[in-house]
Amino acid sequence: MMSGYWDAMVKRVRSRLAASEVIGVVLLLGMTVSMFVILNIYVSSFSGGHSVPLVSLIGTIDKESKMISIENNGGDSLQGTTSIAITIGTTTYQSSLIEILNTSHSPAWQFSALTPDKNPDKWDFGETAFFNFTGIDITDKNIRVVIVDPNKNTIVMSAVLQKGVGG
Repeated sequence: MMSGYWDAMVKRVRSRLAASEVIGVVLLLGMTVSMFVILNIYVSSFSGGHSVPLVSLIGTIDKESKMISIENNGGDSLQGTTSIAITIGTTTYQSSLIEILNTSHSPAWQFSALTPDKNPDKWDFGETAFFNFTGIDITDKNIRVVIVDPNKNTIVMSAVLQKGVGG
Protein backbone atom coordinates (compact mmCIF):
# COMPACT_ATOMS: atom_id res chain seq x y z
CA MET A 1 0.00 0.00 0.00
CA MET A 2 2.82 2.35 0.74
CA SER A 3 4.42 1.86 -2.58
CA GLY A 4 1.21 2.86 -4.40
CA TYR A 5 0.95 6.04 -2.33
CA TRP A 6 4.48 7.12 -3.20
CA ASP A 7 4.00 6.31 -6.85
CA ALA A 8 0.92 8.53 -6.95
CA MET A 9 2.78 11.38 -5.18
CA VAL A 10 5.73 11.19 -7.56
CA LYS A 11 3.40 11.31 -10.54
CA ARG A 12 1.59 14.35 -9.15
CA VAL A 13 4.82 16.18 -8.43
CA ARG A 14 6.18 15.42 -11.88
CA SER A 15 3.07 16.61 -13.63
CA ARG A 16 3.04 19.87 -11.64
CA LEU A 17 6.74 20.46 -12.33
CA ALA A 18 6.27 19.83 -16.03
CA ALA A 19 3.45 22.32 -16.27
CA SER A 20 5.35 25.03 -14.41
CA GLU A 21 8.48 24.31 -16.47
CA VAL A 22 6.53 24.85 -19.71
CA ILE A 23 5.02 28.04 -18.32
CA GLY A 24 8.51 29.23 -17.31
CA VAL A 25 9.90 28.60 -20.81
CA VAL A 26 6.95 30.42 -22.41
CA LEU A 27 7.41 33.37 -20.04
CA LEU A 28 11.16 33.56 -20.76
CA LEU A 29 10.52 33.36 -24.49
CA GLY A 30 7.89 36.11 -24.20
CA MET A 31 10.27 38.34 -22.23
CA THR A 32 13.06 37.77 -24.76
CA VAL A 33 10.85 38.61 -27.74
CA SER A 34 9.53 41.69 -25.93
CA MET A 35 13.06 42.91 -25.20
CA PHE A 36 14.06 42.48 -28.86
CA VAL A 37 10.96 44.41 -29.99
CA ILE A 38 11.69 47.24 -27.54
CA LEU A 39 15.36 47.33 -28.59
CA ASN A 40 14.38 47.38 -32.27
CA ILE A 41 11.95 50.27 -31.75
CA TYR A 42 14.54 52.19 -29.73
CA VAL A 43 17.34 51.75 -32.29
CA SER A 44 15.14 52.50 -35.30
CA SER A 45 13.95 55.75 -33.68
CA PHE A 46 17.42 57.31 -34.13
CA SER A 47 17.72 59.48 -37.20
CA GLY A 48 20.47 58.57 -39.62
CA GLY A 49 21.73 62.13 -39.88
CA HIS A 50 22.11 63.94 -43.16
CA SER A 51 22.21 61.94 -46.32
CA VAL A 52 24.97 62.25 -48.88
CA PRO A 53 24.07 64.71 -51.66
CA LEU A 54 23.26 62.86 -54.86
CA VAL A 55 24.77 64.78 -57.72
CA SER A 56 26.24 64.03 -61.14
CA LEU A 57 29.44 66.00 -61.77
CA ILE A 58 31.55 65.70 -64.91
CA GLY A 59 35.14 66.93 -65.03
CA THR A 60 36.97 67.69 -68.27
CA ILE A 61 40.29 69.20 -69.36
CA ASP A 62 40.46 71.59 -72.31
CA LYS A 63 44.16 71.90 -73.15
CA GLU A 64 43.59 74.59 -75.80
CA SER A 65 41.83 77.03 -73.49
CA LYS A 66 43.89 75.81 -70.49
CA MET A 67 40.73 75.17 -68.43
CA ILE A 68 39.57 72.36 -66.18
CA SER A 69 35.79 72.37 -65.96
CA ILE A 70 33.48 70.59 -63.55
CA GLU A 71 29.86 70.65 -64.65
CA ASN A 72 26.85 69.83 -62.51
CA ASN A 73 24.76 67.47 -64.66
CA GLY A 74 21.91 66.99 -62.22
CA GLY A 75 20.94 65.95 -58.75
CA ASP A 76 21.03 67.91 -55.52
CA SER A 77 22.21 71.50 -55.30
CA LEU A 78 25.60 71.84 -53.59
CA GLN A 79 25.96 74.41 -50.81
CA GLY A 80 28.36 77.36 -50.91
CA THR A 81 30.60 75.69 -48.34
CA THR A 82 31.37 72.90 -50.83
CA SER A 83 35.14 72.59 -51.24
CA ILE A 84 36.75 72.00 -54.65
CA ALA A 85 40.36 70.82 -54.80
CA ILE A 86 42.31 70.27 -58.00
CA THR A 87 45.68 68.59 -57.67
CA ILE A 88 48.11 68.92 -60.57
CA GLY A 89 51.17 66.78 -59.93
CA THR A 90 51.95 67.50 -56.29
CA THR A 91 50.38 70.97 -56.07
CA THR A 92 46.80 71.37 -54.84
CA TYR A 93 44.60 74.35 -55.67
CA GLN A 94 41.64 74.48 -53.31
CA SER A 95 38.73 76.83 -52.89
CA SER A 96 35.18 76.84 -51.57
CA LEU A 97 32.21 77.50 -53.83
CA ILE A 98 31.54 80.80 -52.04
CA GLU A 99 35.10 81.92 -52.78
CA ILE A 100 34.75 80.89 -56.42
CA LEU A 101 31.50 82.83 -56.73
CA ASN A 102 33.39 85.87 -55.43
CA THR A 103 35.66 86.12 -58.49
CA SER A 104 37.95 88.61 -56.76
CA HIS A 105 39.20 85.74 -54.56
CA SER A 106 41.25 84.09 -57.25
CA PRO A 107 41.40 84.83 -60.97
CA ALA A 108 42.21 81.13 -61.58
CA TRP A 109 38.68 80.08 -60.53
CA GLN A 110 35.53 81.03 -62.44
CA PHE A 111 31.90 80.02 -62.22
CA SER A 112 29.29 79.87 -64.96
CA ALA A 113 25.85 80.25 -63.40
CA LEU A 114 22.45 79.94 -65.01
CA THR A 115 20.68 83.09 -66.19
CA PRO A 116 18.73 83.98 -64.14
CA ASP A 117 20.36 82.20 -61.20
CA LYS A 118 17.56 81.09 -58.86
CA ASN A 119 20.02 79.92 -56.18
CA PRO A 120 22.95 82.36 -56.32
CA ASP A 121 24.75 80.76 -53.37
CA LYS A 122 24.42 77.14 -54.58
CA TRP A 123 25.83 74.98 -57.37
CA ASP A 124 22.85 73.78 -59.40
CA PHE A 125 22.18 71.68 -62.48
CA GLY A 126 23.75 73.21 -65.61
CA GLU A 127 26.28 75.35 -63.75
CA THR A 128 30.02 74.87 -64.19
CA ALA A 129 33.09 75.64 -62.12
CA PHE A 130 36.28 76.39 -64.07
CA PHE A 131 39.95 76.35 -63.09
CA ASN A 132 42.37 78.19 -65.38
CA PHE A 133 45.75 76.45 -65.42
CA THR A 134 47.52 78.95 -67.70
CA GLY A 135 51.21 78.92 -66.83
CA ILE A 136 51.03 75.47 -65.23
CA ASP A 137 52.63 72.60 -67.15
CA ILE A 138 50.27 69.62 -67.01
CA THR A 139 52.29 67.40 -69.34
CA ASP A 140 52.72 63.91 -67.86
CA LYS A 141 51.18 64.96 -64.52
CA ASN A 142 48.31 63.46 -62.59
CA ILE A 143 45.29 65.74 -62.42
CA ARG A 144 42.83 64.85 -59.69
CA VAL A 145 39.60 66.56 -58.61
CA VAL A 146 38.10 66.10 -55.14
CA ILE A 147 34.87 67.82 -54.15
CA VAL A 148 33.85 67.68 -50.49
CA ASP A 149 30.64 68.71 -48.76
CA PRO A 150 31.91 69.76 -45.29
CA ASN A 151 28.37 70.11 -43.87
CA LYS A 152 27.77 66.40 -44.34
CA ASN A 153 31.45 65.42 -44.13
CA THR A 154 31.31 63.49 -47.39
CA ILE A 155 33.26 63.27 -50.61
CA VAL A 156 30.88 64.20 -53.43
CA MET A 157 33.35 63.55 -56.26
CA SER A 158 36.82 62.09 -56.48
CA ALA A 159 38.18 61.59 -59.97
CA VAL A 160 41.46 61.39 -61.84
CA LEU A 161 41.06 63.51 -64.98
CA GLN A 162 44.53 62.76 -66.32
CA LYS A 163 46.92 60.03 -65.39
CA GLY A 164 50.53 61.12 -65.47
CA VAL A 165 53.77 59.24 -65.86
CA GLY A 166 54.39 56.80 -63.01
CA GLY A 167 51.07 57.38 -61.36
